[in-house]
Amino acid sequence: MTEVGSVGPGATELGAAVEVRVTAELAQLPVLRAMAETITVLNEFNLDEISDVTLAVDQVCSDLIGDTVEGAELTCRFQLAGDELCVGISSIIRSDRGPDQHGFGWHVLRSLTDSIAVTRAPLDTSKGGHPTTVEFSKLRGGV
Repeated sequence: MTEVGSVGPGATELGAAVEVRVTAELAQLPVLRAMAETITVLNEFNLDEISDVTLAVDQVCSDLIGDTVEGAELTCRFQLAGDELCVGISSIIRSDRGPDQHGFGWHVLRSLTDSIAVTRAPLDTSKGGHPTTVEFSKLRGGV
């Protein structure tokens, strides 16, 4: 599994990572949104930041779920590094391109997050698809 992206310049140490794995089904979105909201609330993000992270998790998960191979899992990892929350969402997808980075959904993600990137590995024939991770970060307090 791909590690969560780089730590921002203001971060001094990493907090404990929280990771959840669910079947890659749209019915799991409420669980993932609740996890994102709980983590941001407990780490004292403001209301706008909480909404931004929750919406970003929903959008990324929806995009990946729409392209996952049958029976795939979706893994969401949250880790606080100073004032920066780093989120990594991974699954095995059919497409060799990954999420559409030119569409409206991606435009929304860029406006909700402070940074976002996609990592796509070559075809893994044993898993029937491409291991793909979308990583994004959100700064607490608009730092």
